[in-house]
Amino acid sequence: MADPVRYKSYEPGMRCSVEGCKRPAEHEVYLYDYYPLSKEEFFQQDRTCPFLCEEHMQQNEREFQGERRPRASNWYPFTNRHAAQGYTKYAPISELFPVLYSTTLLAKGRRIVTAIDAVNDELIVYLALHPELMYHLEPRRFEELIAELLRIQGFRPTLTPRSRDGGRDIIATRTDALGELLYLVECKRYASDHKVGVSQVRGIYGVAQAERASKAVLVTTSSFTQDAVSFAAPLRYEISLRDYEALKLWIMEANEAKARG
Repeated sequence: MADPVRYKSYEPGMRCSVEGCKRPAEHEVYLYDYYPLSKEEFFQQDRTCPFLCEEHMQQNEREFQGERRPRASNWYPFTNRHAAQGYTKYAPISELFPVLYSTTLLAKGRRIVTAIDAVNDELIVYLALHPELMYHLEPRRFEELIAELLRIQGFRPTLTPRSRDGGRDIIATRTDALGELLYLVECKRYASDHKVGVSQVRGIYGVAQAERASKAVLVTTSSFTQDAVSFAAPLRYEISLRDYEALKLWIMEANEAKARG
């Protein structure tokens, strides 16, 4: 079967196409038909209802009337509102767009891509072109991305358990000619207008001091308040702040490193 013709692209945070529904889109919807005489397939995104949440997809199938076969005239409560011949098909967005799809559905037991290394390779390439999509990553996926960036730089990163991170999200070590380095990294996937304050910078710095780490690092998709910057300025050998602009550069450098092989 050929790839479907699409009229509306999926974007992170997109809602179900049913009027008034505020649930996230979980399935892309297609109209499928087959022309026996010409032996051609019609396989296009449903113009009238391109995306459905899980609940409305199930209802669409329960209340369906007709026959699921080519050239049939069918009725659905939400899809194919133009009453075209053919029948509705669905594809989980989690499988079509694994990079953009939220990982929150893991809690519901839905099937999503879990090969983090492969996804991060794809993420780095994609985010190098579209860095603004970092704002749509789930916090844990953002932490996984930062861990991968550290790995590319020669660190051995370990993500801490979500419920027991001890004030740091990533523990990263690296060995060079002068010995072993230990970095403690805190990740803040914030909106662009949500600045990281001095209390959070003091927090990761205090944890690094208590654990005798080589350096504390705070990475964010936003920026830092002036108080936070002023606190870190005289401690440049002990703490590093990475804001959105620095993170964009970091991703571009990682992408170039991967391209070089």
